[in-house]
Amino acid sequence: MIKKKGNYGTKYDRKVILFASLFIWGLEVIKTIYIFRSDDFSGNGNYPAFMMPFHICSMALYAFPILASNHQKFRDFVKPFAFAVMLLMTSIILAIPASSGIMGSEPNWHFTYINILPFQSFLYHGTLVFVPLYMVLSGFYRPRISDVWKAFVVLIVVAVFAFALNKALGTTDFMTLEYGNGNPFKSLLYESYPLYTLLLFSVSTGGTAVVLMIGDILATLNEKNRKLANQKTLLRT
Repeated sequence: MIKKKGNYGTKYDRKVILFASLFIWGLEVIKTIYIFRSDDFSGNGNYPAFMMPFHICSMALYAFPILASNHQKFRDFVKPFAFAVMLLMTSIILAIPASSGIMGSEPNWHFTYINILPFQSFLYHGTLVFVPLYMVLSGFYRPRISDVWKAFVVLIVVAVFAFALNKALGTTDFMTLEYGNGNPFKSLLYESYPLYTLLLFSVSTGGTAVVLMIGDILATLNEKNRKLANQKTLLRT
């Protein structure tokens, strides 16, 4: 657990998450400027629709500011999604770096102009791991397996939005709900779309439940250890 000094409580945690939110939004701005100027994306101010911030990892751009807001009920409802879903999906993406654009085209991952996006992606996804871990280690969020339904509801909401946007734009694959690019279940999409989406949400929900369960167990063990430590301290005095 992170030991915070003085009166550093929830207000301080929200400031940390707010800073992280501004940081990833800054990285999004950098990505946008690069895309507008780069010949890799046709240049001349063109912005391909598939690069818009509505992929699953992009949801942190909207979830993290909510965590930093004053709306406690809304904030508490989004916490399980921001913790479990973001940590799960980002960990999967980082395990397959080619899928997130982190692997640069320059040898030894040199910081060059054409590697701006790989560095941007690395810092962005790294922040998406930092915030969920900070939430738990700072005590800002106490994982509970019973919170899985909250994460699922938020996931459904953003998925419906992504699905509608895919249909409206016609060329995008946000949350792999249109073409299944990079998704191991892509072949199933063309055989039965309802079965594809059912499998996708089942795996996502199951993975989210596992993350919350592990967090719940570790938090319970930590609470027991602290209780025992406090009892020992009292006995000594």
